[in-house]
Amino acid sequence: MNHLCSRTPSATRSTDFSGCSMPRKMPPTRAALLVLTAVLSACGGGDSDDGSGDATSALKVASCGREGGPLRIMPLGDSITQAEAGHNSYRRVLWQRLNAAGCSVDLVGSRSGVSSGYRDSPQTSAPDPDFDPDHEGYWDYRAHELAPQVAGKVGSASPDVVLLHLGTNDVLDGQSTTGIIGELGSVIDAIRAGKADTHIVLAKIIPAAPDTAGTAALNRGIDGLAASRNTVLSPIAVVNQAAGYSVADNYDGVHPNATGEAKLGNQWADTVLAWRTR
Repeated sequence: MNHLCSRTPSATRSTDFSGCSMPRKMPPTRAALLVLTAVLSACGGGDSDDGSGDATSALKVASCGREGGPLRIMPLGDSITQAEAGHNSYRRVLWQRLNAAGCSVDLVGSRSGVSSGYRDSPQTSAPDPDFDPDHEGYWDYRAHELAPQVAGKVGSASPDVVLLHLGTNDVLDGQSTTGIIGELGSVIDAIRAGKADTHIVLAKIIPAAPDTAGTAALNRGIDGLAASRNTVLSPIAVVNQAAGYSVADNYDGVHPNATGEAKLGNQWADTVLAWRTR
């Protein structure tokens, strides 16, 4: 079986903000956003309420893309991000939710569409191609294989937010939890090397039927990873995609079916919208 991480959030919100410096209950003030803008301007970035120039990610995240230009979101990960022919991926629900909420969003990445169902296969259109198809998902890839590519991909696409769901293939290949956590840390470092003020949404991954205990063990380490890597400039929010999700939400034990895609997409959207303060 080709395995690639794919899981869905529950219809109810179970987003975990323990790793995020801007939690839902304590939204950043305008003054705090201006501080972030000043820091980024010193590094070469600039604030622009009229959409001209390079607005900071802090401004665009806080306004959900209504100020400074569309909010650029990169879905990053393995086959759970990419999806297989015949499936839309969670990205369709994410796109629909954010647009319905009045956000201005651009999904970004060097890839488009969905996989033909095997590693490095040609991409094809989703069955409902009515959403932005761009992403950075790689069927059958492990964290250490993706990490060397990330800085360049992020630098080229310039996302304000990266949605990271990664580690399923690593678990299913028998890698230790400690090793996977270390490699996910390297991916986070690579994201910031590509764009220093990127906001990161780090997933506790969905369960995979061959080793649900392994995915659960990895998820227990995610909060600590987020807390150790969280910064003001590039905050990390943890989203518990495993909450309310079961292998019955996967069509093959590993990859989300339509119900699973909806759970994932809604959880991602809830997390992005929780950052909106303007």
